[in-house]
Amino acid sequence: MRHLDLCSGIGGFALAARWMGWETVGFAEIDPFCCRVLEKHWPGVPNYGDIAAVPGGTGADIISAGIPCQPYSCAGKRLGAADDRALWPLAFRVIARNRPAWVVLENVAGFVGMALSGVLADLESEGYETQAIVLPACAVNAPHRRDRVWVIANDARLLDRQYHAG
Repeated sequence: MRHLDLCSGIGGFALAARWMGWETVGFAEIDPFCCRVLEKHWPGVPNYGDIAAVPGGTGADIISAGIPCQPYSCAGKRLGAADDRALWPLAFRVIARNRPAWVVLENVAGFVGMALSGVLADLESEGYETQAIVLPACAVNAPHRRDRVWVIANDARLLDRQYHAG
């Protein structure tokens, strides 16, 4: 599997991809500290910087994104799409240009009431089947409850072609 990591931070998704034996083929991260961490642990893997600069044709089978949570977090102003850090439209353009078989997104629980239905509708408009789930940190034995929403999407047309060809 070839993995493209958007809004990469210090590479949590890329680390999980490595554990799975997948190849990370690119990042989109602008924070200088995070960029140094990515370069140290994934030398030679391109970091496109601004998510708007990610090209089509990356060959990614899976795109992951931890799009910024500040627009949706109860700790912030909850401006949603009106916040300039709301990067879903840009992430969606990257997904539409690259057409991966799988998409994995992660965000805070406040995302559910502010953006989730639009994100699912966008993905479904491109032929993806979607599922969202909220998992608290304590579900994986963390000593606190910190709800996160996860969106998993697969390209239904691609999987249907594979099923009928196999």
